[in-house]
Amino acid sequence: MSRIRNLGQFGQMFTRNLVTVKTVEQLSHRPSEGTLKLWRFMTLFVGAPCLVLCMINCYINSLNEHHERPPPLEMPYLKIMRKPFPWGDGKHSLFHNPKTNWIPGVGYEE
Repeated sequence: MSRIRNLGQFGQMFTRNLVTVKTVEQLSHRPSEGTLKLWRFMTLFVGAPCLVLCMINCYINSLNEHHERPPPLEMPYLKIMRKPFPWGDGKHSLFHNPKTNWIPGVGYEE
C-alpha cells in the first residue's frame, strides 16, 4: 500500500473506490417499503405501457409516411465550405446520404 501512496495522484485513482463515504442523511434515512412499492408499481404499470404505446405509434406513423423531399434551397450561409473534405471528391460529408442530403450546386443525387 505504501508503494501506491508514493505514486501520488496516480495511486489515489486505485484507492479512491475502496472507501465509500456516506453522509449522515444517507446513513440514517432509509426509503420506506411504501415508497419502493409505489415506484415499482409506477414503473411496471405506467412507464412500460407508455413506452409500448409510443413504440406502436412510431411504427404506425412510419408505415403511413409517404412524403416528398423538399426542394433544395440555395442558402450560402449554411453551407460554407472553405476547403474540401479530405475524402472522395471533397463535397460529400463523412456520413453523406444521397437520398436525403443535397450538395451545393448539384442538389440531390438520387
